[in-house]
Amino acid sequence: MRSRFSVAGHPLHPLLVTVPIGLFLWAFVADLVYLVSDDRVWHDISFWSGIGGIVAAVLAAVPGFGDYLTMAVDSNARLHATAHMLLNVAVVVLFLAAAIVMRDDRALEGGALTTTVILHGLGVGLLAAAGVLGGEMVYRHHLAVIPDDAEVERGERERHTRRPDQLEA
Repeated sequence: MRSRFSVAGHPLHPLLVTVPIGLFLWAFVADLVYLVSDDRVWHDISFWSGIGGIVAAVLAAVPGFGDYLTMAVDSNARLHATAHMLLNVAVVVLFLAAAIVMRDDRALEGGALTTTVILHGLGVGLLAAAGVLGGEMVYRHHLAVIPDDAEVERGERERHTRRPDQLEA
């Protein structure tokens, strides 16, 4: 089923999510490098990568939320879509909490540094789980894909517009 939030038929959400995924992962990697090297530049890289990831995630969420509201409203993919969204919101909250802890260089050592690394690590773990659910929606439920022909597209649209009591397992 095609995404209504697309450019030339290509859905925007899968395109945009690559940026926050990379930035969130890079923030966590920078934490680990900082732990090993004690080079403050890695702390700064982690902080700003996390901030960039938050901003990029919010931008990627706009077409994602649009797809959520317009696709699979009554389909068996709705549970996956809801869990995917909630996990991604949790990731942003964890990285925002870490940024608050890190601001003004308060997480250069001790408990604040440990808290930051744990928050980023949990965020990356939840991000992976959200990615699995995103893959389920695309590969199992065929959401936000370009069907091969009009008949396949009609079948997918019908499949995803049935009421929950009409759904097959």
